[in-house]
Amino acid sequence: MSLSEKEALLYLSQAAPRGQVRRWLKAEGSPNAAYARHGRNPLWTVSRLADFGIEVVTQCDAQFPERLNAIPDAPLVLYHRGSLESLRAPTVAIVGARRCTRYGFEIARSMGCTFANHALTVVSGLARGIDGAAHKGVLEGSGRAAAVLGSGLLQLYPRENTRLAEAIIASGGALITEYLPDAPPLKGHFPERNRIISGLAEAVIVVEASQRSGSLITARLALEQGRDVFAVPGPVTSQVSGGCHRLIKQGAGLVEDANDVLAEFGIDSGVVREALEPPPELKPVFEKVLSTPTSAEQIAVELGLPVADVGIALVHLELSGFVAQRPDGYIRLLL
Repeated sequence: MSLSEKEALLYLSQAAPRGQVRRWLKAEGSPNAAYARHGRNPLWTVSRLADFGIEVVTQCDAQFPERLNAIPDAPLVLYHRGSLESLRAPTVAIVGARRCTRYGFEIARSMGCTFANHALTVVSGLARGIDGAAHKGVLEGSGRAAAVLGSGLLQLYPRENTRLAEAIIASGGALITEYLPDAPPLKGHFPERNRIISGLAEAVIVVEASQRSGSLITARLALEQGRDVFAVPGPVTSQVSGGCHRLIKQGAGLVEDANDVLAEFGIDSGVVREALEPPPELKPVFEKVLSTPTSAEQIAVELGLPVADVGIALVHLELSGFVAQRPDGYIRLLL
């Protein structure tokens, strides 16, 4: 059977783990020679993948993401739906806790939106919590996202994010995985796929992570790959921010808002920041809202205003996306 290098590498990747395939390639000198000696009939051919709307790129292809190709233990094959073109742009990864707080969710959403407004591609893992929030923010900013899965493209996980996944594709982004299309979301897949999330990005931002969070694996891999690592601080008593605080102590960049990261990319955020200023009549109330919950009553006392007037102002700020309501008060969003 006459194969292209792409087909040979694709089929080899289905025959053995990537470490073994690399040894075959080194010994035989080329994908075709390795396939001739070690190959077997593949379950997933290029044409069968196309029947399911799935495309594939291998390390033999010019379309294979350049940043990813340079990392240790790069995947041999990527299956994807949607366009990989957005990965040629400056790219940042946002990761964090699945069981995040409202504070963390809104930070990730707001950052995703801001990065999208500045033409940065945002990479994350489509998981519940911070990942999903970042992807949603990108879509709100009419930008492009890449979601790296811990399962095959026909076994999307979590199912609740199916609509979000389709919206990512429709907006010009992509769903990406190294796993065969019918691969289930096994527990071991998720820490393994984290090297792809960090490998695709130039910087990784951790938003809420406990001391044993999988997001810390992504941060460690990012450092090993030579990426910049940033972390968002939270309340000192918050267990879900303990991992972020540890990263900051170890030298990660402290992120107060998305503009801190934009500055690392040499992007002037002044125009956007000015455009996102609240109206003058709401600004006094907005300035009293902190990153920890602040009640309308507390703001009213500090400003010497009726609670009803402060409540109306907070509603307007919430509808405009400047603050978010929590059971115990309002928090400022990082815009």
